[in-house]
Amino acid sequence: MENKERKVINKRDTIIIVLIIISALACLFIPKLTDRGGYAVLKCGDEVAARLALDQSGDYTFPEFEGMVFTVADGAISVTESSCGDHTCIRTGAISRSGEVIVCVPNKAAVTIESKEQSDLDVVLK
Repeated sequence: MENKERKVINKRDTIIIVLIIISALACLFIPKLTDRGGYAVLKCGDEVAARLALDQSGDYTFPEFEGMVFTVADGAISVTESSCGDHTCIRTGAISRSGEVIVCVPNKAAVTIESKEQSDLDVVLK
């Protein structure tokens, strides 16, 4: 009996693995590139306090939201400072896709992303 050495991964397997990795990376980055061009709607209670374009980077404060700082960067918006006690709005992080929301109940603030284009998403969960 001959003891032949057997390859564990052949050339075809390597190609399939590389294609799977490329597909996975494409799924991560393509949605971020296509959602650009929207704007953030800041509401205090039921009234719209401001609309911020997501392509205009900067820090913003408004008298309606005392103690809150909204930061727009890289096509996304986040709350970077807040006067509320639990800071859930800050921990939500940056949002950039249509339908995503940041809510600060103590300050009666809500930030919603709206896009000029229709989205196929019904709900966005984090």
